[in-house]
Amino acid sequence: MQTVVDFGGEGPLVHLAHANGFPPGTYRPLARTLTDHYRVLALPARPLWPGSRPECFSTWHQLADDLIQALDDRGLTSILAVGHSMGGVATLWAAVARPELFRAVTLVDPVILPPGRLWVLRALRRLGDRWHHPLVRGALRRRRVWPSRLACYESYRDKPFFARWPDESLWAYVEAGTRDLDDGRVALAYPPAWEARIFETIPTDVWQAVPDLRVPTLILRGELSDTFLPASQARMARLLPHARFAVVPGAGHLAPMERPAVLGAMIRDFFDALE
Repeated sequence: MQTVVDFGGEGPLVHLAHANGFPPGTYRPLARTLTDHYRVLALPARPLWPGSRPECFSTWHQLADDLIQALDDRGLTSILAVGHSMGGVATLWAAVARPELFRAVTLVDPVILPPGRLWVLRALRRLGDRWHHPLVRGALRRRRVWPSRLACYESYRDKPFFARWPDESLWAYVEAGTRDLDDGRVALAYPPAWEARIFETIPTDVWQAVPDLRVPTLILRGELSDTFLPASQARMARLLPHARFAVVPGAGHLAPMERPAVLGAMIRDFFDALE
């Protein structure tokens, strides 16, 4: 049975489904904005399971199946779900397959690409060109070991990728995203081979499920996102007339880390209105 990351709190249950490359603890600053009124849990996705093998993974549908199985194993229902990026897709599919498990869902910058981009992605896969995708190459080249967590933090703090992250979020990522080695150094906790495999299998069939999402839904896009684009948001709005849509100002694809307080307030407003 998967280990649960329990962020604490009391009240209705919120489940946080994390993005590729970012263990649940990365979301601690966001969780803190919710725990005064909700109990917040996260189930680590398959890449973080001990002994899991990326070569045995072929589709993100497995992530949705894993989520459903974990919730069933624990007898959890009426869940207020928050899914970010990869976790947003897994949450969407789980809510479509088993709507009775979910009271409402919030999808934060889900990996739902415009049809034109999906056509290109399918073409590349037919040509056997998946390994040439820059996200895959970047994951496989990622630095894996540092002398200490402080050294890891300092190396990240100067990178443009983390420029919009407040210190609290970056420390949460460093603490959750590294593990201790026997020699005193620290290493990435999220295996780069798994991160690459997730990027390699970005789904092209999500749009088929979107119209079947029936539970109360909030969909949030980072204003500066390069993943969940305005075209995708507009198309989802046409397919889901019952859903609410909003933009997280000043945030990109990693809005939960870049603007945790702003995002948390938006999620709170949505969940509170259900009561």
